[in-house]
Amino acid sequence: MDDIYTYTSFTTSNCYVLTPDLNDGISYVIDLPPDLGDVLNYINSKNFTIGGALLTHGHFDHSLGMSAFDGSIYINLDDEQLARNPEEQLKGFSGLNLNPSKYEGDLISVDNLKNDIKVHSNPGHTKGSTSFEFPNMGVVFTGDFVFKDGIGRTDLYSGNTSEMINSLNSVFTMFPNDYLVYPGHGDKDTVKSIKNNNLLVREYLND
Repeated sequence: MDDIYTYTSFTTSNCYVLTPDLNDGISYVIDLPPDLGDVLNYINSKNFTIGGALLTHGHFDHSLGMSAFDGSIYINLDDEQLARNPEEQLKGFSGLNLNPSKYEGDLISVDNLKNDIKVHSNPGHTKGSTSFEFPNMGVVFTGDFVFKDGIGRTDLYSGNTSEMINSLNSVFTMFPNDYLVYPGHGDKDTVKSIKNNNLLVREYLND
């Protein structure tokens, strides 16, 4: 039996605590938002063991909680410098009273993750944007790659529309239709429903 806990940050980003097997209680945290306290409290209340944090990309609303996290952090190293330097990102967001502390710990390449976690590079939103697939559970965490009703912006640093279109056609189309997609913002949905109802995905598939 598995468990997925969803926490939505004040930045509207989703953070997930995924426990593939409740018998061993090893959990993975998908993305680390600035306000990570409730997530850590949930893990402690369940007596779960943290297997690591999996960052879908380096934007601050998905990575600023790194300094509060005690465990291994995995990221596509194409986004390492983005995650380590949130100050530049925050300049463009007014009204956010955040004083980020620079993360000084080690970041581990997603290439070192276990075989039962499939890692998919899907650049477009950022150069290092990554999806994490758990085949035994039939779920995929897409970050800001694909949402229920849209796709990630490509006009930010290291974003690229051509790469996004290629990722949609070469990565997203490979996920089974009955998979549940857990995005970086908004509600989950099935791959089939997104293919059929997400207007931007429909526009760009086989563009």
